[in-house]
Amino acid sequence: MRRVLLVAYYTPPRKGVATARTSALAHYLPAYGWQPTILTAPLEYADARTLQTPYLDLARSLKRAVGIGERSTHALLHTAPAERGARRTLRQRAIAFGFGLTSYPDAQVGWLAGTRALRAVLADASFDAVISSSPPYTATLMLALARTRIPWIADFRDLWAENDLRATPLVRAFDDPLERWALRRARALTTVSEPLAERLRKRYPARRVESIPNAFDPREWEGIPFDGERACTLLYAGQLYLGRRDPRPLLRVVRALLDDGSVESEELRVELYAPAEPWLHELIASFALEGVVRVHGMVARDDVLRAERRADRLVVLLWDGANTEGILTGKLFEYLGARRRIVVIGGPESSAVDDVLAATGAGTRVTTDAALRVEVLAAIAEHRRGETRRMVESASESYAAPMLAHRFSRLLDEVAAPCES
Repeated sequence: MRRVLLVAYYTPPRKGVATARTSALAHYLPAYGWQPTILTAPLEYADARTLQTPYLDLARSLKRAVGIGERSTHALLHTAPAERGARRTLRQRAIAFGFGLTSYPDAQVGWLAGTRALRAVLADASFDAVISSSPPYTATLMLALARTRIPWIADFRDLWAENDLRATPLVRAFDDPLERWALRRARALTTVSEPLAERLRKRYPARRVESIPNAFDPREWEGIPFDGERACTLLYAGQLYLGRRDPRPLLRVVRALLDDGSVESEELRVELYAPAEPWLHELIASFALEGVVRVHGMVARDDVLRAERRADRLVVLLWDGANTEGILTGKLFEYLGARRRIVVIGGPESSAVDDVLAATGAGTRVTTDAALRVEVLAAIAEHRRGETRRMVESASESYAAPMLAHRFSRLLDEVAAPCES
């Protein structure tokens, strides 16, 4: 069996959707002839196939060096983080600038301290290939600095220099040359959707670029029942990024249904498993929906999975910005594992999400309040009749973790094949 090194910050036992891709590769690649070893930043515990490297918390080290210690920089300067949509003060801008300097290209830049350890592992020459998983983009930089000649696949769950959601034009200006330098030795590039892959092909026309979608892991859903809730339940799980994933269309439609008597308040619940931030509570209050909408904050993953299987509809919120047609949030694939009907709200005119929904029959995407109203009313009617809309299990097989590993294994077979003389 050939061996592959997975260089990934987000790896088990770290939690969250970002870990799912590495977890799938680590568990399922051996079935396709590749034995993975994970290299990551320090963990509280790890199995024998996980190698841990040094890690420097750069921001914390600098704060200690200048005498701030563990105190918040905002508290030290007698200010607070800017409210959603508010104009930032000079102090707030200074803090943001300082954070940007100490967290470029990302907050895990201190993982570069593990480059020497990575170089030593690769010098062992016992690996047939290596895969880096980004973000954090520091993982890509580590492979570049290691200067390995082992066949390397650079995987991007989110694009780097082509990422229009990166903080500022100045940051993106630095990203462009740094990414081109970092990927000089990469044998192939992978990302999660065909629109994103096409952007990479245009940027690197001489490089092999493949689209390998994210996946759900069937193991996570073992033993989780298809229970139901007393009220018709619409559930969103994930980050909201201060409203860039905008829940207002959903709140607006729910408010209208309550006002016109289409549904009673005790019949409907909107469950938000998202950070309990002040702006979100204020938004809910502005629609007078405190009794219908509940914000759970970030809870244990098993609790979220159980809640997803109880829901009548699982909600995905898309950005409507430019160049977002290729974004496939990992939460969409988690929802496929839940096998409850999905409603996707918003997004650009054309989206890679549409292809996933068409291939699986998992749900629908709506871009107007009228279409969303129809979908919510359908959920309410089904709940009143006691119906449960489940996906046919086979419909999502192409987005299950074994298939993701299979696709990576085929690419590994190609990039690690001996060059013909």
